[in-house]
Amino acid sequence: MVSALSILGLAVLLSGGPASAQQAPNCQLRVMAELDMQTLPDGRVTIPVQLDGRDYRLMVDTGGYINTLSEHVVKERNYHPIRGVGMLRGMGTRKLDRALFVKDFAIGHAHGRDFGFYVDDFDSLLADGTLAPQILAAYDVDFDFARSKLNLIHSDHCPGKVNYWTQFTPAVVPIRIVDTTHIRIPVTIDGKEINAILDTGAHTSFITMQAARRYLGLDDKDPALKSRSNVPVNGMAGTVYNYPFQSLSFGAVQVSHPQIQIVEDRVWYDKTDLLLGIGILRQLHLYIAYKEGKMYLTPAMEN
Repeated sequence: MVSALSILGLAVLLSGGPASAQQAPNCQLRVMAELDMQTLPDGRVTIPVQLDGRDYRLMVDTGGYINTLSEHVVKERNYHPIRGVGMLRGMGTRKLDRALFVKDFAIGHAHGRDFGFYVDDFDSLLADGTLAPQILAAYDVDFDFARSKLNLIHSDHCPGKVNYWTQFTPAVVPIRIVDTTHIRIPVTIDGKEINAILDTGAHTSFITMQAARRYLGLDDKDPALKSRSNVPVNGMAGTVYNYPFQSLSFGAVQVSHPQIQIVEDRVWYDKTDLLLGIGILRQLHLYIAYKEGKMYLTPAMEN
C-alpha cells in the first residue's frame, strides 16, 4: 500500500498556513476557521467546504489517510480522476486507486490551490467525502461538540496555552502519530491501561478480542460477554460481542459505561488494538495540538 501523503503532499491552506519558524510564538490563539458541524445519523460530523466555488460538506476523519471525494461529486463537477498515483485501502476491502486535484479548495475564508483527493463512494454516509489529517495536522483542531463547532487554530501559540472554553483545568493526554496520520493515545478501561487510536471517522468504537484478553484481562467465558452474531465490520462479516465496560478514562476525565464492541481478530485489517469512534469522542471537548504532541480535553458540556 502506497502512502497517499507521499503522493499528494501535505496540504496547507494558503491564507491560513502555520507561521514560519522564525516568527515568535504568540500566546493568543488565532482561529483560522470556525465551522458549523452537522451531525450525521450515525453520530459522525461534517463541516462546510467549497470545491471550485461550490458548497459541499466533508466528514471530519482524524483516522483517515487522505482527503476523499465521493463518486457523486466527481460526476456532478465533471472531474476527471487519474489512475497510477498509488493505491490506498479504504474501510474494509475497498481499494482507492483514483485521484484528482481540485483547483480551488476553501475552508472558511482560507483557500488553497490544487488540492489532492482520492475518489471513494460515500453515498451511504450522507457526506460528499472526508477531510483527513492531510489538512487537519497542519493546525490545532478543536472539536466543540456542545456548540457543534469545529475550529482550526494556528499552532503558533505558547505550549499549553489553549484552554479557552472552560474555567476548569483540562486533562492533558500525550499523543503519538503512527502510520503517518493516526493519533495514538493512552487510555484506561476499568483500571487497565491500553493504547487507542482516535478516529472521528468511525461510527463505533472497537477492540479486538485478542487485545481485550491481553490488556483488559477479559475471559472468553465471562457470562457478561454477549454475542451479537455476525455483524459487518469494516466491510467484512465477523462475530461481534457486547460487554458492560464500566469506565473509560483520559487522565482525570472519565466516560461512564463506554460502548465498545469486541470484534474477532480476523476481521480487523490493521494492527490497531482499540479504536475510539465518534460515539465516545462526542461526549468530550477535544483540542488536538498536533505540533505540540498533546490533546486537551474536558467533558463536552463543561464550562
